[in-house]
Amino acid sequence: MSRTIVIGGGISGVACAAALNNRGRSVTLLDKGRVLGGRMASRRIRDSGTPFDGHVVDIGASYLTAKDERFSSLIERLVDLGVGRAWTDTFHVASSDGIHGVKTGPMRYTAADGVRSIVEHLASELPDTEVMSGHDSGPISVEEGALTVGGEGVDAVAVCMPSPQARQLLESGSPALDAALLATHEVTWEPVIAVTAVFDAATWREFDGIFVNDDPVITWIANDGARRGNGAPVLVTHVQPVLAARHLTDPSQVLPATLSALQRVLGISEHPSWADAKRWTYAKPLTASQQPFFLDQGFNLGLAGDAWSDGPRVETAWLSGHLLGESLADRLETGTTS
Repeated sequence: MSRTIVIGGGISGVACAAALNNRGRSVTLLDKGRVLGGRMASRRIRDSGTPFDGHVVDIGASYLTAKDERFSSLIERLVDLGVGRAWTDTFHVASSDGIHGVKTGPMRYTAADGVRSIVEHLASELPDTEVMSGHDSGPISVEEGALTVGGEGVDAVAVCMPSPQARQLLESGSPALDAALLATHEVTWEPVIAVTAVFDAATWREFDGIFVNDDPVITWIANDGARRGNGAPVLVTHVQPVLAARHLTDPSQVLPATLSALQRVLGISEHPSWADAKRWTYAKPLTASQQPFFLDQGFNLGLAGDAWSDGPRVETAWLSGHLLGESLADRLETGTTS
């Protein structure tokens, strides 16, 4: 029996599985996380001692934008289904001493139940994919000319995750793969610590999101009540990458400085009733290959994600996985490699 494996349950992996399903290929989707979503991560606030327990907050990707017609069509369908929602096209701009103005850009999309619900919905639509969460795939290698995952032979495998994590799974097997791994090794990834803060009431000026420039502590503030559309006094702040890198082993250490910076930028004196910090060691690639994905010349082994596309956006991660899935389907249909 043929076996096609997709490793990584973020939007890139789900897009890859969907493209393969659409071409008649059955897929096993493996993800080591307890739930799908990857860096499109959402959580429910629990045990905060506030009235906002149960509020869904986005602690990974903050929003989605859509330029490519294929992704735009997908987002429009999700909005029509009530899974996604249009959020805003205007964010504020600030520096260390406060808010200075507004900046208009493309429409940003989110989801009432958190951006992770978008990935979960797309996975629920897969017609012929077995989804296995909390599953360690084991190493990927070429043994006696055959592609294996965890020591078992497979026909094709797509690895859809940040390249440093992919490197931990992949063993040398071909010159093309070795070159691809070397290229991904050279990509620098920025870490982020996301700080969620729950207040008794919203005392700040109305805003959706704030880009904070030239501040030594924070880079971004999301009004999560506006993002959810329920007005909850919940903010999510991203910590400056250099500071985040110093505290990845204990993210809670950034809380005092982050909350102080939040008050300073927003011009408020109120302290949150509850706060928590979540680390993302590989949050954002600073560079990306001009190619949308990698597909080995000799084996049906591919790599996809935002480091293989045109910048660190949800859209490019989806496109990378989608295009890799289509290319793998072409290979499997013809039974040939380059």
